[in-house]
Amino acid sequence: MSSPSTSRSSNGAFQKLEGVRARKIIERMNAAWTGSAFDPEKTVVFARPVPFLSGWQLVDVSDATALPEKKCVGLDNGDACVPLQYDAAFVQEFCRAQDLRLDRHTADDYIRFWLEYVRTGTDKFLLIETVDDLPWREEPTPQARKSLAKTIVPLTLTDSSPSLFHFQACLLFRDALMDCGLELTYDGKITITRREVIAEDLTVTDPFTGF
Repeated sequence: MSSPSTSRSSNGAFQKLEGVRARKIIERMNAAWTGSAFDPEKTVVFARPVPFLSGWQLVDVSDATALPEKKCVGLDNGDACVPLQYDAAFVQEFCRAQDLRLDRHTADDYIRFWLEYVRTGTDKFLLIETVDDLPWREEPTPQARKSLAKTIVPLTLTDSSPSLFHFQACLLFRDALMDCGLELTYDGKITITRREVIAEDLTVTDPFTGF
């Protein structure tokens, strides 16, 4: 079973949990979500800290023996587990209620989290920080790959004020790669303020269907 996608946050990748820690999270997830219960004997749990929410961790609970695979991502604080809802309103309201802590050291983690888990209908923006982040359906030519590698920049804080953070990011939307400006308020609202297409008609896979 593959592990969840990793993050470039300072807190590193998901870590697999076992024993009592994993079982406790499974118990809390089973109490919170509306699907059929996860079997502790067949379920795998991964977790990583959430630096912008004190005391919370992001958990990935899955059972690959079920068909289709049963999976739920949630936020857990040791007392309760809250299944994640993949929309901007839920993320922003939940973080506000849990004393969202944004500063120059955690704002990028929040943006990565938001871009990974917030969806707009059947579409989503995929953060691209290196050419290897592109979900290629067909590998580009070495020349095209080299050209893209020079164009792509990692998520970068460009400015901040008492009310806003400003970031530059490369985002993939469908088959177009864009250089974007992002604005993040201290209460967790993210706005794309600028979009400039830098490559299009890329042979990449859809993040939902894999095709």
